[in-house]
Amino acid sequence: MNAHRATDDRAIGVRFPLHALALVAAFLGLLACPVVSENEHVTRTFLSIGAAFTSWAVILWIAAWRRGRRFEAQFVSVRSHWVQAAVQASILVYWGWFVPAVPHQAPLILAQILYLYAFDALLSWTRGRAWRAGFGPLPIVLSTNLLLWFRPDWFALQFVMLTIGALGKNFVTWERDGKRTHVFNPSAFGQSIVAIALIATGTTKDLTLGKEIAASFSPPHMLVVIFLGGLIVQGLFHVTLMTLSAAATLCVVGLAYHAVHGTYLFVNVNVAAPIFLGIHLLMTDPATSPRTNVGRILFGALYALGYATLFRVFDVYEVPTFWDKLLPVPLLNLSVPWIDRFARSGFVGRLNTAWETLARPARLNLVHMSCWIALFLAWIATGFVEAPHPGDSIAFWKKAVQERKPHAGNSLVLAAGSLAEANGSAAAWNELGVICFEGQIVKPNHERAAEFFAKASDLGDPNGALNVVSQFLFHGERLSDLALARAFGRLETLCARGYEGPACWLLARAHETGQGRAYDPRRALELYMRCDMSNPYAAKGIARLAMITTVPPAVLAHARSVLESARAAGDAESCWYLAYLELSGTSAPRDEAAARRLLQEACALGATKACTVLASETLPPFSPPDSMSVPPMATAFPLP
Repeated sequence: MNAHRATDDRAIGVRFPLHALALVAAFLGLLACPVVSENEHVTRTFLSIGAAFTSWAVILWIAAWRRGRRFEAQFVSVRSHWVQAAVQASILVYWGWFVPAVPHQAPLILAQILYLYAFDALLSWTRGRAWRAGFGPLPIVLSTNLLLWFRPDWFALQFVMLTIGALGKNFVTWERDGKRTHVFNPSAFGQSIVAIALIATGTTKDLTLGKEIAASFSPPHMLVVIFLGGLIVQGLFHVTLMTLSAAATLCVVGLAYHAVHGTYLFVNVNVAAPIFLGIHLLMTDPATSPRTNVGRILFGALYALGYATLFRVFDVYEVPTFWDKLLPVPLLNLSVPWIDRFARSGFVGRLNTAWETLARPARLNLVHMSCWIALFLAWIATGFVEAPHPGDSIAFWKKAVQERKPHAGNSLVLAAGSLAEANGSAAAWNELGVICFEGQIVKPNHERAAEFFAKASDLGDPNGALNVVSQFLFHGERLSDLALARAFGRLETLCARGYEGPACWLLARAHETGQGRAYDPRRALELYMRCDMSNPYAAKGIARLAMITTVPPAVLAHARSVLESARAAGDAESCWYLAYLELSGTSAPRDEAAARRLLQEACALGATKACTVLASETLPPFSPPDSMSVPPMATAFPLP
């Protein structure tokens, strides 16, 4: 079987590089598309490439004219190229049916195809060769766009990545089985070089949409679509064993991890769609993979182990995990001669020979495909794939964190991020905000927390609105005035509807301090009185207001009882308020001696301001304590 069987037409020579210039003209014609013209960086990139390629073509023409040479082109049809391209295109179309961002990207994908064809033509002529035009650029571009897009302001790097892949294909070659061929899968090579640079500089999130692609790459039954497309490639090019081996290894690794730790290595699903794509189309390039049965088994298993290892390493070191399925490929491409050499030597070689001579290659491949189909159907029947496991839950991972399970904190972040980005869960966005704010799992980042709280609030999560306002009132931080105003408006609605959460007391606090709402002690008291009267924050607010306005005796008495309970639990702040209630005589005769006893208690509990005022012969007028309690951030997933 020759996966690269090609049909070559006789080379056609012309005196002017019209082929390349026509491609450049079509490339520049895409400037009319809004996705190109609406961003000045993308527009500038297109114009720069058009000018560079036109100049390159003119220089080649001048050189060829002086030497009397012609620009030759011939059509070459390599079956593996157009089959892979067709399968990749079908997956792109299916993905785009559910994700509007994909068809929006279509003009840019077409631009990359035109770019790579023009680059290939100009490079061939520069090297003094005929341009072998065919389907070769298509799988490089399509597979790249299934994994990575750069943000519009940095879209020039998309072309840099394709250029690196094309250069690798042309110049990084070796002899295999008597034939000169490229070492690396071109799309994986270009992406890997760029990935290493982005990881080293910590700019992946800022420059790429890789995380967004991974989050959106989960339409219904995506694994089935990839599986069916993969069968075509496996049937034609006999690469089934690599996919089968990688899939089986992923299964064994995941089950073993769960058996040892009681949690899941792969956080939300046993086999995610991006890695399923990787084991079908990314590592199975016939030109850069082993050609022995044992070698293919080893290649697939090593790919799965490399992916699992990088997934955990990247997770621990906070490197975007969507690179994990890509980076093992070039290393495995380099190891192919050694893998095949091992598969042909000694006992393993005899086993491989016996295996390969059991039947004709095509018939043997059908047996391998049958095994793979049986495994996949077993996965479907048991819910191992096409369904999330219990780890697809923030509550599951928070419990695992509490139980100190290995890597549970990192998995909690991944689970919350997946639910937020892929499912649009407002509660998950809020949980990400809590994680960033508290800084117990990741480095504290209040700016990101404010962003996530605002997103949760705008998506309708009451806890998100509470946290936006709480972060502003107690920490002086907010994403924007507009986000804060929207959150305050949601709290007004919640409080008016009798919401049992802290909406009313946060609004009361805002009116009490004049932050975010007009200063209005009477309105603040009214809102505090509407709270659950066992709320210690409301009780403390009522105590503060009792120093400047009249509070109904029954309300003040209840607030005092709440403060007494907090005092008994060792709360110095409650001792301070009780002391000044005694000193003010608001609900009983003024008792300075009782006030001093309470302040001494507060001092003993660590309130330095209480220690200071006790040194005075006359206690000073009321002022807030030196340390006021700050409420924890609200979450829909409290620890059990």
